[in-house]
Amino acid sequence: MTCFDRTQETANLWRHFNEGRNLLMLAPRRIGKTVLLNRLRDGAAEQGFRAIVLDVEGFREEKDFFRQCCAAIQEELSTGASVMVALGERLSRVLHGKAEGGDWRQWLLQTDWREFADHLLAHLDDHADGPPWLILVDELPVFLQGLQYRDGDRAIGDFLYWLRNMRQKYRHVRWLYTGSIGLDSIARRHSVEGALNDLEPFPLSPFDPPTARGFLSDIARRRGCLLEEAAGEIILRRLGWLSPYYLEKIAEDACAQAGPGGVLDSARADAAMDNMLDLSKRTYWSTWREHLDRNFPEPERSRLYSVLETVARDETGAAGDTLLSTLSRGGGEPVGQAELRKLLDTLLTDGYLEVNDEHRYRFRMNLLREWWLRYVVL
Repeated sequence: MTCFDRTQETANLWRHFNEGRNLLMLAPRRIGKTVLLNRLRDGAAEQGFRAIVLDVEGFREEKDFFRQCCAAIQEELSTGASVMVALGERLSRVLHGKAEGGDWRQWLLQTDWREFADHLLAHLDDHADGPPWLILVDELPVFLQGLQYRDGDRAIGDFLYWLRNMRQKYRHVRWLYTGSIGLDSIARRHSVEGALNDLEPFPLSPFDPPTARGFLSDIARRRGCLLEEAAGEIILRRLGWLSPYYLEKIAEDACAQAGPGGVLDSARADAAMDNMLDLSKRTYWSTWREHLDRNFPEPERSRLYSVLETVARDETGAAGDTLLSTLSRGGGEPVGQAELRKLLDTLLTDGYLEVNDEHRYRFRMNLLREWWLRYVVL
């Protein structure tokens, strides 16, 4: 996905890092989090930092987390390779009593992960006269769920509090955490919110309408097309929630229809929106369903689906009382207001729903509602 604009967000992030803050980036999927992390990494040297990006989705062990961390440091272009050589020498001296060197992978295999990671972060923190390290962690909540699957609920709090202690101990290392599941929601669900209380929340929003129009025009220009103003307004209205990912997919489809030198007009904009719901485009939307299937156990998963089905069936959305009544008819354990509140908080935080001034819940993105009705609701 193209990283367009985000100039103010990028500047604000660097301001936080320069002021010594560690951040929790809050945003649902398909909003451009990963693209923004890569922009921060690529621009770190200009800002006086050394940065790495860790995508920890799919890992289920702490050693995997820090193996990925070390590999990313080693690939950092300025000093990464020499930093890891020096870490091997440090570990050999501390753990073996001799400065014989040795590969960091060997020490990771032989050492408790906490001891290894403590030495790693101490090593990064020791060079206070050089650029600070910035560790940008993507999909941390998914990694935590992997720990939970392997070791039980307690593993989430243990790892989060350990990370908090490391942030407090090694102030020359900065951290940013993000992911397609809200880390704050995970912490709240497991009553370990205190492990995040030193992190600065940083919401990442969808594009506002002027930025979205500029993005559509930029895509059309780069593909040799002309975007008519009316076509842009159709895309913004039908999409509703201005996710950079979906704006780009729609604009690319419309440009393909127009061809080089063509005009992206209202008819092509409408056709591109309709095409987004074709079965052949299911990979654009499958992550929304996969997220529920992979990350929520029963009966929570079925209840989330019930809420989304009820909301999808009415274009104006659904009130809390209607949702509570629907869940109560589903059989199984009764669902009260507190449980409904948790379900709605999850769907609001993870980007499925929004709530209006009349306290009606509706799909945040119009096209997602259309897709849900077509392919998910029975």
